[in-house]
Amino acid sequence: MIKRSIWFHGLIAIMLVLIGGILFRGYRIWSTNDYLFKQHFDLDDSVMPEWYPFATLGLGLLSLIGIILVYFYRKIGVYMTIFGLFISVAMQPEVMVDGVLFSLFTLFVFIGYGLAVIIPHWKEFK
Repeated sequence: MIKRSIWFHGLIAIMLVLIGGILFRGYRIWSTNDYLFKQHFDLDDSVMPEWYPFATLGLGLLSLIGIILVYFYRKIGVYMTIFGLFISVAMQPEVMVDGVLFSLFTLFVFIGYGLAVIIPHWKEFK
């Protein structure tokens, strides 16, 4: 039985909340076809790509599966989480400032806090 520290459980909890936020944002964009800051930047004439909500949901699910695999000490989970969040940041349309902020913050939390917790236990990962 692997003993997980309070910091490891904290990492998993924080990442579940943050990735849940990305998934909720993807669902809201898909269901309402609207995004945050659209009214503030007077972007009423901008059109969101049709593939964007589905890609956001797909990459969010990939990151969520990655975090679940990290909890079970699988190296592929770390790579899946970083890949899903990085691609999510890289594919943002130029008019969607909120998507870059959500995804980039989640990626920075995982790399900054997450890898500080994961790296000392890397040899235990399969």
